[in-house]
Amino acid sequence: MKLDITDASPFVSKMVHLHECAVFDSPEPALDPMIDIQTNRDEMILYALQLRPCYHRIGRIIGQLGGLFILAQASGRFEVDFGAVAVVVEQVEQTVAAIHAVKVPKQTERHHERLVKALGLVASVTAEFGDSMRTPERIRERLGLWTKRLKNANAMVSGAAVDRLGLMPVDFSHACCNCGVGD
Repeated sequence: MKLDITDASPFVSKMVHLHECAVFDSPEPALDPMIDIQTNRDEMILYALQLRPCYHRIGRIIGQLGGLFILAQASGRFEVDFGAVAVVVEQVEQTVAAIHAVKVPKQTERHHERLVKALGLVASVTAEFGDSMRTPERIRERLGLWTKRLKNANAMVSGAAVDRLGLMPVDFSHACCNCGVGD
């Protein structure tokens, strides 16, 4: 039996889960930074702790830009001074600085480089935002290229997933009952 969408419950997730779903019996996620890290090597733990915020931020930035591009395509314009665009540009800049500050163990150099490359693709998109984006023709011309870069960056981020380091693009632990989780 599904809960009614109009249910005034303070827990939004109850709207998509069955009443008897085990997700409601789960404790709140721990704030432990070591959660999901399954290695006992100090240099790998440090790498995971430093890299994980960057890894997840890159994924969120790609999603935010994708949403902004859908709006730009629908409206035929892309306002570079729009607050949401400025926030994403700032997040890219912060993430570039943070990912380069990560202490990279020898055995993870290729992994780190893949994420730096993915972030570079994203940064190349935001670097092209400018006043010339105000015409629908220019926007249509650039959106295709930008979307292709974001798809490539997303594939790199997904390819850099490492479960034992807690680097997973999607957490399915609380997926909705309609997806068959818990069957």
